Amino acid sequence: MKNKIKNLGVTVALATGGEYQGIDLTIQSVFGIITGLACWFTDFALVLIVVYVVVYGVKFMTAQGNATKYEEAKKSLTWGLLGILIILGTYTIIYTVADFLGGDYTLLTPLTCS
Repeated sequence: MKNKIKNLGVTVALATGGEYQGIDLTIQSVFGIITGLACWFTDFALVLIVVYVVVYGVKFMTAQGNATKYEEAKKSLTWGLLGILIILGTYTIIYTVADFLGGDYTLLTPLTCS
C-alpha cells in the first residue's frame, strides 16, 4: 500500500512537470495563515479556560479540608494559570517572530481575528 501511495506521488509530480502550481506564497501570507491559526486556537482555548477554572473551583470545594486534595487542586490551578499565560502569550510570540523575520506586524497594533 505504501508503494502505491509513493508511486502516485511520483506520478502527480511528473504530470505537473515537477513544479508546484497555485498562488505564490509570500512571507506575509504565511504570517496570515499563522495568525488565523493562532486566532482559532486562542478562541478555542479561552472556552476551555472557562471550563477548567470551574473544574478547579469544584476541586477546591470538594477538598473539604483534606490536605492532599487541597494540594492537588492548588497544583492544578497553578498549572492552569501557567497555561493561560502561555495561550495569551501566543500573540507576543507571533509579533516577535514576525518582527525578527521582517514581517509587517508592529508591537502596537493588535492581531485582528475575524
